Amino acid sequence: MGLMKLLLGIQTTDTSQDTLLNHFLSKATEIILGYCNIDVLPVELDNVVAEYATYLYKNRDAEGLLKKTEGERSIAYEGAIPETIKLALPKPRIRVVG
Repeated sequence: MGLMKLLLGIQTTDTSQDTLLNHFLSKATEIILGYCNIDVLPVELDNVVAEYATYLYKNRDAEGLLKKTEGERSIAYEGAIPETIKLALPKPRIRVVG
């Protein structure tokens, strides 16, 4: 959670948002595990999880929203894992059931 706080500009000693930050870290972990089709998250992906959790936290009000227009301003949101995060992840594994 320390890296996530640094990315968000939150003091590491500030615990007022820890519950919310932990929620997004858990959510990011679950999504990445599902995307990669793995059961255990390798330690090497901890920074990627923190970066994705930060993305989810910053865009929490736009979840499910793909495009928003206010006056002349228009914003498009990515509907899934951003490409910059996907590039840092291993290729999804294929599981053979049989």
